Amino acid sequence: MERALITPAVASDAAAVTEVVDALESSLYEGTAFSQADLEVEWAELDIERDTLVVRDGDRVVGYAAVRERGELWRVEGYVHPDHHRRGFGTLIVGALEEDAARGGASRLHNAVIEADEAAGRLLESLGYAAVRVFRELRVDLEAPPPTAEWPDGLRVTAFDPAHDAPAFHAAHQEAFSDHWGYTRRDFETWSKLNLRSARFDPSLWCVVRAGDEIAAGTICTGDTYGGGWVHTLFSRRPWRRQGVGAALLHDAFGRFWERGEHSIGLGVDAANETGAFRLYERAGMKPVLGWLVYEKELLQSSGST
Repeated sequence: MERALITPAVASDAAAVTEVVDALESSLYEGTAFSQADLEVEWAELDIERDTLVVRDGDRVVGYAAVRERGELWRVEGYVHPDHHRRGFGTLIVGALEEDAARGGASRLHNAVIEADEAAGRLLESLGYAAVRVFRELRVDLEAPPPTAEWPDGLRVTAFDPAHDAPAFHAAHQEAFSDHWGYTRRDFETWSKLNLRSARFDPSLWCVVRAGDEIAAGTICTGDTYGGGWVHTLFSRRPWRRQGVGAALLHDAFGRFWERGEHSIGLGVDAANETGAFRLYERAGMKPVLGWLVYEKELLQSSGST
């Protein structure tokens, strides 16, 4: 610890940071699907000088953290290489994140840690955090072509045209998620950066479901993400829920990936989602492979906050 140094990450740290994440996940689960390419896509969505930090012990990167969202509530996550546990690096990371969040005007902090990392949970609890939510990564490895999507009467699937559909699709997406726990609305510019300008953006993997001229539901998917196909978003607006649209959207996504030759498909889900999404995914054969516990703490704002 005497030589520990916290700095923002730089592009050349990508391999070392990936090693930290991979080593931690592999020590808690049976391997990891996270890659340096995944990290570099995530970094493209951040201001890495502002939104990341690495802990160096001498010349080695032993810890990493990222700020995913800022505002009244900050969402962060952190990792320490398992070879360097119980040396105070986790406490160092948490303290640095809290100081930055308080200076940035946050009144609450959500810190997500891997569910199986009991030591990280105990650390956060000792520092005044309380667990408030569980998210899980679910995955399925398809061994045969998936069932054909069956759409309720009155709905039709169309191709996603970024030039024409993006504003309406964004609005439908934001509306559908407005009643989900902890969701923060993203303006169109931020949403476009995350989705349309991502290096992995492929409109042929998106699904747009219309009722007449109105967007009722949709998916945002990318290939070659976290070890296979990845369903970033699956949504149905309230008037079209509980009609089988969710199952149709999922089978549609599976079919698109199958045609691409990507048979391992994953997604993340709030385990307490009130729409029944978790049960829907399990019925489709998806199984939990990794979990995240979200811990919350109220902060005393710094006198220098803005």
